[in-house]
Amino acid sequence: MVMDPGKAYYASIFNDVLAPVTQGPSSSNTVGPFRIGTIARSILKGEPKKIKVKMSTKGGYFATFYNMESDKGFLSGILGRDLIKDDLALVYDAAKEAGLEYEFKFRDDVPPIPTELAVVTVTSDQEELNMRCVSLGGGEILINELDGKTCRLKGVFEEEIEVRGEKRKVPSVYPFKPMPGAEPCFRTSEEMLKYAKENGKELWEAAIDYEKSLTGQSAEEIMDIAGSTLELAYRAIGRGHEEGVTFEGMTVAKAPEIREKMKDMTLIPTGIGEEGGLDALAMVEYSNAHGIIVCMPTGGASGVIPAAIKSAAKQLEKTREDEIKALLTAGLMGVFYYPTHYHGALGCQAEVGIAVSQASAALASFITKDPEAIERAAVLGIQYLLGQVCDPIEGYPQVPCFIRNIASVSVAAACANYGVLGLDTAVSLDEMVGAVLRVGEALRDRRINDLGTFACRYKANPESTLGKKG
Repeated sequence: MVMDPGKAYYASIFNDVLAPVTQGPSSSNTVGPFRIGTIARSILKGEPKKIKVKMSTKGGYFATFYNMESDKGFLSGILGRDLIKDDLALVYDAAKEAGLEYEFKFRDDVPPIPTELAVVTVTSDQEELNMRCVSLGGGEILINELDGKTCRLKGVFEEEIEVRGEKRKVPSVYPFKPMPGAEPCFRTSEEMLKYAKENGKELWEAAIDYEKSLTGQSAEEIMDIAGSTLELAYRAIGRGHEEGVTFEGMTVAKAPEIREKMKDMTLIPTGIGEEGGLDALAMVEYSNAHGIIVCMPTGGASGVIPAAIKSAAKQLEKTREDEIKALLTAGLMGVFYYPTHYHGALGCQAEVGIAVSQASAALASFITKDPEAIERAAVLGIQYLLGQVCDPIEGYPQVPCFIRNIASVSVAAACANYGVLGLDTAVSLDEMVGAVLRVGEALRDRRINDLGTFACRYKANPESTLGKKG
């Protein structure tokens, strides 16, 4: 879980796993660039007049840059806008009004790995700054070069950096400030199980203790945050069921129409997958329409966990407090996947797959207090989806993300049941994290090397009309 060698950082449930809260559609493609732009603005002396972004023709941005709103993320950040309150659709108008020039270029001489690497130049009337920036996934970013000098700016802590002989402040871009030097009460799933057993804790309680050890918040505060996070996700599901949700891309919003069809058709029973799957669809459709969502752990997987908890809780007649505890359990499972950065560059296994693992644990916590059974459910969830490639068509997070969110609710229920029933997993959650990394790196490298197919199918083209409606 350590973020940077030599500078310990441990994943926070509400900074890194059940986060960020943002406009959709993407944590890595929308939030990451926004945070890079925000930090660039804070470092630059004077008002930004121009931003130039160079990226690789073989990198991840080439497939998704315009259709997942990365361009708008960079512009929103450099303009100092609010990603939650301000309409992304209006950001180009805001740039024109502010007199901000912008240039986005794809080049062969920019390295393809990290896959969402950007060489950013920002200019004011007083100076020009050059930065090497990476969107790591899940909204996490790294600025590791500034004007040719190595640095490690991540926007986690408020800090100062020396630029051309003077100190400049760098803001934190995270909602909850981790305590510098904080050590978690456990670091691995194996240590988690030992901690729970020795202290007589359920996993939701262990989640609270874990978050307390990093941020210093009280148990009451953490429960309140978990409750408000769940409410925000449920509200997004509700908005996704409303008529009038629209977005550009390969598909149109279907959740309201499908809900009406379900009333009159005889369908194959899918248990909680019937209502839960539709809720998951409503969530990701609302995300694509730039609705305010909680990335769990990413925008592309945001429908799985809340839809699974909501539908299972309804059928099992669980209380809202039970649902919040289940969300905490899901969040705790997610911290162990932190080395993946929840990044689509490692395949959908690192987004939807991890969400299924988390949801499986959450649902298992509804029917057992046994930490080992809950961990087993989480392992089954990721085993089912290991090796799944992230393959959006035309760079839109719709095909096949929508159906993967829908089907994942039923998968999580099956994994929860069979985890509690004792189905053997043969390996631990810690070992599965290592497998996700190894398989994901192979998927990423194969995709980058297969440039012929890659370039043919995907294009970073702001003028593309494929899939656009009306």
